[in-house]
Amino acid sequence: MSAAVGLILRIAFLVFLYAFLGTAIWMLWRSVVSKQVHGGNIPIPGVTLSTAIGEEMIAQSFAGTEVLIGRSLDCDFIMEDATVSSRHARLFYQLNQWWFEDLKSTNGSYLDGIRVEEPIVVKDNDEIFCGDAVFRITIKPIEQEERRK
Repeated sequence: MSAAVGLILRIAFLVFLYAFLGTAIWMLWRSVVSKQVHGGNIPIPGVTLSTAIGEEMIAQSFAGTEVLIGRSLDCDFIMEDATVSSRHARLFYQLNQWWFEDLKSTNGSYLDGIRVEEPIVVKDNDEIFCGDAVFRITIKPIEQEERRK
């Protein structure tokens, strides 16, 4: 009788083992295909760039991850100033921060009086000089509800 009990215990153990492995693989697969792993729910704070042209203040908001700044019509934020290069700089969102990068412009870019020679993190209300033109960065805070999603 002990051989029959041993066989039943082995079969029960194998059924339990396969059920456990099946459940583990199913849970891993579910986590891989879920949106949380892909980062699709990570909110990106919007950014607004504002500049003064004469007496008029111009502000433009952006919701994407990159903003190209310059004189060219291909740029997202167009600054009509002779000291601004056609593709002067770019603002991009990376590692949960907004970064500013000068694109080897002729007259350079300055943040707090320091020439920007490599990508640098910017914060809300920073003023950046592109040649003689100046613009202010305003970063929209992420809503509390968006953070929870």
